[in-house]
Amino acid sequence: MRLVPFRVNVTALRDPAFRLIALAQIAFVMGEQVLAVAVTVSVLSAGGDAGAVGVVLAAKGIASLCLLLVGGVWSDRLPRRRILTVMLAVDAVAAGVPIVVAGRSPVVWLLAVVLFAVGAAEAFIRPALNAILAGTLDEGRRVSGRALVNICTRTGVIAGPVTGTLLAGGSVALAFVLAALLFAAGALAFRRVAEPSWTPVARRSLLKEAMAGVSDAARRPWLAGLLLFSPVSLMFVIAPSQVLLPVLSRDAFGSDAAYGTALACYGAGGLVSSVTMMAWQPRRPGIVAMCSMASYALVPLGLLYAPSVWVLFCCYLVAGFGVETYALCWDVAMYREVPDQLIGRVTSLAWLATFGLMPFGQAVTGPLAALAGNHAVLMGAAALVLVIPPCLLLVLGMTRLRGTRPPR
Repeated sequence: MRLVPFRVNVTALRDPAFRLIALAQIAFVMGEQVLAVAVTVSVLSAGGDAGAVGVVLAAKGIASLCLLLVGGVWSDRLPRRRILTVMLAVDAVAAGVPIVVAGRSPVVWLLAVVLFAVGAAEAFIRPALNAILAGTLDEGRRVSGRALVNICTRTGVIAGPVTGTLLAGGSVALAFVLAALLFAAGALAFRRVAEPSWTPVARRSLLKEAMAGVSDAARRPWLAGLLLFSPVSLMFVIAPSQVLLPVLSRDAFGSDAAYGTALACYGAGGLVSSVTMMAWQPRRPGIVAMCSMASYALVPLGLLYAPSVWVLFCCYLVAGFGVETYALCWDVAMYREVPDQLIGRVTSLAWLATFGLMPFGQAVTGPLAALAGNHAVLMGAAALVLVIPPCLLLVLGMTRLRGTRPPR
């Protein structure tokens, strides 16, 4: 491993196209967060309860999950810049709908439709963004560029809810206006991006093109291993830790503050990882990724055995660093190994195997905990994440996250 002291690589920012992508990413993520706050406040103001909020917010995830593979196929058919511009424009229009038709439609159903439209657009935005990044960043800037995009994402995640809450406290309409403006700003930024040239393959049926992405991933043992491991880690490791954190933090430490602070520490760990990876070029990124992912075992173990709340916070800080490092190594490897004309489809598969299955993991945690107990669920999570990643290093190409064929 090569550690370059005090030298953070930000050369990607010299590229005007990358700067526009980074600014658009901040606007997009902030818009999503502000819109989520505005929708939640609107549902509660209309007399809805927690169940109504959950149903409305779930509409976004359902739409994204159903259309993700379709979005991946079309991201490999059309210019990615066009897809990103159009879909962020759709988000902007959807965010403005509650203001225009307020009082004419049932508020809860209207907001569910708005989030469904935003989730459908997200299914096209995620693979198209990854694809345009893969073409924009060359070999020497992939790690630092992806880390900078992750920093932009976390900046939006932090700033969006705070801004949305402040605006919604005065007038929820202002929050919807801001969300629409942020989406529109992202669309304008993507419209100005000079997309690198690439050659799409001849069009076939939607199913055949989706299966082409699956086939390409299956031909790369290291990528197939990660795609199979990710659903397991999401459903039985990360999701249980998220669901049980607020319950155990109140029982063990007598305060709800531990819940929010632990999540903040997790996000801070991710930011530290992004900055670190901008100065670190590991020769065997697969080993780094697997060891980093195994560090998440500190979270379930900390929830069970942390002697103080500060120890729990440290566990979340280290886990956030590890998961972000794992994800960044995976993203950069896909940029390097997957052909341009397939990157959208493979990205949609990766997203489906990870965040797309999170709601199912959260849903099964309750029944599992009721059946086996919180202790057994968390110990099982720790065991899985400690055992599987080291075993994956035996898969062909996993240590370097490279196939046997030369990179494209």
